[in-house]
Amino acid sequence: MPNTGTMAGLGTMASLAGSSMAAGGTAAAALTNPFGWAVLGAGVLTDVMGTGAERAAGERKKSYIQEQQDMLSGALPQMREIAGMKTELATDVYGTQEGQLMSQTGESLYGLTRQGQSASARTGFANSEQINTQVQRGIESGAQQFGFQRQGLQDVLGQKLMDISEWKGAEEGRLASEQSRLKYEMAEAQAQSKKKFLGIL
Repeated sequence: MPNTGTMAGLGTMASLAGSSMAAGGTAAAALTNPFGWAVLGAGVLTDVMGTGAERAAGERKKSYIQEQQDMLSGALPQMREIAGMKTELATDVYGTQEGQLMSQTGESLYGLTRQGQSASARTGFANSEQINTQVQRGIESGAQQFGFQRQGLQDVLGQKLMDISEWKGAEEGRLASEQSRLKYEMAEAQAQSKKKFLGIL
């Protein structure tokens, strides 16, 4: 009569052998399954194509950013030229107004002197000293008025030049900030355009 323990052991071994064979068969089936390889290949192809599309997008970004950088590099000298033109215009306006003021003051003082001479000639020597004093006071008053008006023109010019300088400084700062931003974006676009799939493609 067969030993019951021996039979049970043989049954267990057979069961384990069957499980191993089944597992091996499943693994082999997975490795040899054409559909599994097709799915894997499609996934890899999709990733490769996605990497290519991202590279292309990076190249487009580089082109667009380069156009902006070229325009920006031309904006700085243009801005400085405009600032120079504004400064020249403000200076010319001041020069014209100052010239007009000097001419008017000169005419006024000349007229005052002629009136004094004419009055002295009519009144005689006795009153000439008094007339000369009045004329001198008029000349001093006219010169003082000229000084006030000229200072006003200079103040206006100074304010205009300060405004131009502040505008120029603000524009230079803005353009410099924009250049920094574009430089950073260009570096990002270059990295994107050189992106590789799995570090090799």
